[in-house]
Parts: sequence; structure tokens; C-alpha cells
Amino acid sequence: MRLTGMATGMDIDQIVKDLMRAERMPLNKIVKKQSTLEWKMEDYREINLKLRTFSDSIFDTMMRSSVMKKRTVQSSNSDLITATASSNIGNTSFSISKVERLATSASNKSESSVFTENTKVKNSSSTLKDLDSSFDSKVEWKTGGIRNEKISLSANERSTKLPTSLNDPSDLSSIVVKVNGKTMNVVEASNHDPEDKNQVLIDAEGNLTFSDKLTGNLTVDVTYAAEKAERSFSYTKPAEGAKPKSTFNVGVKNIDNVEVKMNGVTLSATDYKVDKETGQITFNGDSAPTSEITIEYTQKYTTAGVDTVNANDETVHARFLFTDSQSLDSVMKSFNDSNAGVNMFFDDHTGQISVTRKETGVYNAGKEMVFSGSFMTETLKLKNENEKQGSNASFTVNGLETERRTNTFTISGMTVTLKDTFTEGKAVTLNASTDVDSVVDTVKEFVKQYNELLEHVNGKLTETRNRDFDPLTEEERDGLSDKEAERWEEKARAGHLRNDPLLRGSFDQMRQVLYQPVNTGTDTEFTHLSAIGITTSSDYMSRGKLEINEDKLRAAIEKDPDGVFDLFNADGETSGEQGIARRLRNSISTTVDSISKTAGGAGYAQNHQFAIGRELNDIDKRIKTFEMRLEQKEKRYWAQFTAMEAAVQRANNQGDMLMSQLMGNGGF
Repeated sequence: MRLTGMATGMDIDQIVKDLMRAERMPLNKIVKKQSTLEWKMEDYREINLKLRTFSDSIFDTMMRSSVMKKRTVQSSNSDLITATASSNIGNTSFSISKVERLATSASNKSESSVFTENTKVKNSSSTLKDLDSSFDSKVEWKTGGIRNEKISLSANERSTKLPTSLNDPSDLSSIVVKVNGKTMNVVEASNHDPEDKNQVLIDAEGNLTFSDKLTGNLTVDVTYAAEKAERSFSYTKPAEGAKPKSTFNVGVKNIDNVEVKMNGVTLSATDYKVDKETGQITFNGDSAPTSEITIEYTQKYTTAGVDTVNANDETVHARFLFTDSQSLDSVMKSFNDSNAGVNMFFDDHTGQISVTRKETGVYNAGKEMVFSGSFMTETLKLKNENEKQGSNASFTVNGLETERRTNTFTISGMTVTLKDTFTEGKAVTLNASTDVDSVVDTVKEFVKQYNELLEHVNGKLTETRNRDFDPLTEEERDGLSDKEAERWEEKARAGHLRNDPLLRGSFDQMRQVLYQPVNTGTDTEFTHLSAIGITTSSDYMSRGKLEINEDKLRAAIEKDPDGVFDLFNADGETSGEQGIARRLRNSISTTVDSISKTAGGAGYAQNHQFAIGRELNDIDKRIKTFEMRLEQKEKRYWAQFTAMEAAVQRANNQGDMLMSQLMGNGGF
């Protein structure tokens, strides 16, 4: 805060501002130059973005045979059979004279309601414990503690040991082992085959041994029933004045045979209360733990499983341990989410369970789904002998009787979908041919995008430069309204790429690429764009835009789709042997790189790596140097005016003193 002009009466603050405004004029020119370069850089980068987008579009459309050689299939009866074709199938046809049988999935269902006759069917979201009394055949519960272990084995390790032994080592259904997400077949020594990589050997001590056929690191997930499960809680000293923690929850419902240990010593059951239904342990007021505790408990559980065969003729084993706190919905979800490939659902009207294979067709000469465990075969009444086997699709194509596991399959590049059965006399013909409409649309879109790119660049090259409108400084902008500043900047930004030699040369090269003939190396008449109906506009003002004779283009695609594709995509060592799309992308790549070297971009991120960036760096240095000089000059002005003020003040003081002396001596 300065108080100036007290002696002179001059507005020194305004005088210094006016002087500095004059001094700042050369700096304003530099700042305007900086803004101009930044606008030019933004215009360049906008063009580069459009070039990259166009190049990516060429690659995804014009250079893909699946797009440019797209085939369509006409079915003589689409209510019975439909089909699609790959791009390399050619113009071919198939005749399916009859479809004797469609592919179906194997299925099974409960023999009858899983509930007793006099019991109202309960919701499948109820727990197994709540449903057990209503089941027609009660669940054969086992008692133990369900534990989950995650073990990592290195590439040279193929054995590990469970931290706790099995509740019943002879019950192999009470252990589920997954390797890298795949359920293994747990066997004992008498059934072990070291060559079977889908087996895991377990002994009475809980040692697991995997086949050497498994390679690489293994992630092993083991769920098993031990004598007891446990949950440990670390001790946290309570804050001063606070009560120690006295309530713990093991996170498992319906627990039993609870023991609590602290420092390895079993606590008296009178020290705590157990809510078996919720799994919550509450210590009595004076018995709160003072160190880490371990809570051991048991649960009721049952085992279940299903075996299927996959498309590689491998047996898939799905094994589960279910506790009585799980719902029937949870049980079905476990089956549906497994790799066994089955769908299971409960019908609350009949009280029955239905299971269907996700895949149609025959994968096993015997049963497609083999259920194991009394919970599956007795409680849910899924008897293996009641399975309704699936079937393969059976049909006759071009006189050959054959089968497929699915109703959608591929024959020589044509994907066929059978929709219904029919007998001979209703033969369906499938004719594959070029999808002319789709290819025409692709070429039209290519031309449209090229013309839009050309229009944008030509607009920049011919844009008038408004030299009366320089970039605004902050001070100038503050003197205008937002709308006025916006209109001013719009005029000031125009024309900075007018007749730009880099853009002119690059786009002239791109145009030449389109007009040069293509030596495809094949016997085709399509060696120029004009041969397929694409020519340059005769309107000079359009500056090289392309036009399409759609009838000629359509005729060319119908006559020789491969020739049209090669015109754009032929590959060779020389430019003349390369298709137009390949040449154009190469030209675009060169242009993008040239623009990036000028205005920055991919590979040229730092200012010192591209031309405009280096100019901006230089301007930044000049601005900083100039601002330092202005700061020094402003200080000098203030020092000078301050000295003037002091001198005037001294003169005033002397005058006042002289006047006082003269008046005191009676001079007046």
C-alpha cells in the first residue's frame, strides 16, 4: 500500500501505471505471438486427430476381408433354417433335404416333490435347516468344521499338506480341491493314476499330491471338513476409560460344540454365552479377553456333486460342501456357477428340482449328468436312472446324412442354424453370395470420411487471415464483454494455416496415392478407382473431393468382389503393388509424423521435441526476461518519484520554516 502525491499533489500511482503500460507494449506483442503459436499448434493437432481417426477407420473397414468381402446367405425357407457365411467361403450353396432331429439337452428332475404331501411348499430362499423338517427324505447331516485354504505351489512343487486333518479321512466327498479354478477328482492310492492330470491323491495324514503333468505355478483352493473349524481374533487394548471388547462373531450361523481358547488354554463355558443361530459369542462382564482368542466350533454339513463330460471328452467333476445355514437357492447357484455346465432350478408349484445341461447334444454314451451324495439322490430325488438323454441334431446335407451336437454349426465356412425338423420334399437351399449392399455402404462411408477430412483441411488452407484482429491481452479482454471477446477471438484465430506448405504438400501426396494405378498381381480389370466408379469431382471449388457412381460401384462388386478388395488391399514391396487403402494409410502415417514434429503429438510430447514447442520455450524465456526487466524498471520509476516527493516535501518544509521565521520577526 503506497500513499503518494502528498507533497506534489500528483497521481503518481496512475503515472507509473501509464508509464508501465507503454513499457509493456513490446511484451504484449510477444504474448500475442505466443497465443498465435498455440492456436496454430491446436489447429495442427486437430488435423492430426482427424487423420488418425480416418486411418483407424480404413483399417477397421476397407482393409478387413470380413467387411469388404462380406457374404450373405439366402435361405429358401428361413422358418426352418437360417445361415451366415464367412468372407472366404466364396459363392457356394448347400441343400439340406431333411432335418430328422434337432439337438436337445439332457435333463433330469426330482421323481416327485422333495417335500412331504402335507407340507406347504416353502420358499427356496429358506435355509436347509428350516426346510429339513419338510423334506420328504431328510438330509443326512454330518458334523464337523468347514475350512477353506488357499495354497500356492511353485512350478517345481507338486505336493502340499492340509494344516488340519480331515474329519473322516475315508470320506473323500468331504474335500473339494480346485487347481487354478478347475475341480479335481480326489482319489486314494488304490485309484491313483499318476498320468491323470485331473486327479489329486490324498492320504490319511492329509497330504495332497498332484500330477507332474500339471505345469507352471498352481493356485490350489481346498474346502474340506475337519473335526472343528476355528476363528481367531487379535486383542486390542481398549482406550483409557473404555470397556474391553466382549462380543465376537465367527461369521457362521448354526454353530455347535463351541470352545474358546486364550493363549492355548480353554476357557470355562461359564465365562461366555453362545448364540448358536447367529454365531455370536458374548463374554460376561468380568471375563472379557485380555489377549488373542480362538473360537472353535462345528457345523452340520452335507456333500453333493455331479459329473459331466465336456466337448473334449473329459469328465468334469463338480463337488460341493453345503452347510445347514445355506439356502436352497445358494445350493442351486453353486451348481449353476460351476464348470459342470448345468442349469438347476426349483419349481415352487410342483416342489421339484429340474436340472438341464447347458450344452445340447450327446457327450457321453451313458449318463450326461451323474449326481453323487444322498442329498442329491435322496433329498432332492435326482435319480441318475431317470435322466432324459439329450440328442444330436440329425440332418442330410447335399445327400450326406450327418449329425452335430448343436443346432448351430459351421460347414465349410457357412454357419447354419436349424430351427425346426422337416422331411424330404421340403429341402432348404442355402446360397452364399457377396453382400453387395454392405460393401457398397462401406465404400461410400470411406469416400464420405475422406471428403470430410479434405473439406476440413482445405478450409484451413483457404481461410482468410484477419490481420486487424490480434490475440487479446488480459487487459484488453477485461475491457470487452464475454460475447465481444468470443467474436474477436474467433476472427483472430482464423487463417493461421492459410497456404501452409506442410499441409499442402502432404495432402497433394495423399491425392496422388488415390489416382496411381494398382498392380494387384491378379487377373482383374480393377486397377484404378475410376474402374469401380470413384472419380474426382469436376467442380474445381471442391478441391479434389471424390464422387461415386453407385451403379458402377455396385456392378464392380457383383462382378469381381475379390478384385475390388485387392484394389484397396493388395500388398507388395513397391508402392505400385500396394492397394489404395495401404498406400493411403502409409501416406497418412507420414503426414501425422510430419505434423507431430511441427506441433507435437505421439512420440513428441515434450516441447523441445517439436518445432512450435521450441518456439514456445524460447518465447517463455523471453517473457520471463522481459518481466524481470519491467519489474526492475517499475522499481526505478517508484524510486524516482519517491525521491521527487521527498525533495518537494523538503522544499515545502523549508518554505514553511522561512515563512514562520519572517512572520515571527514582524516582516509582514
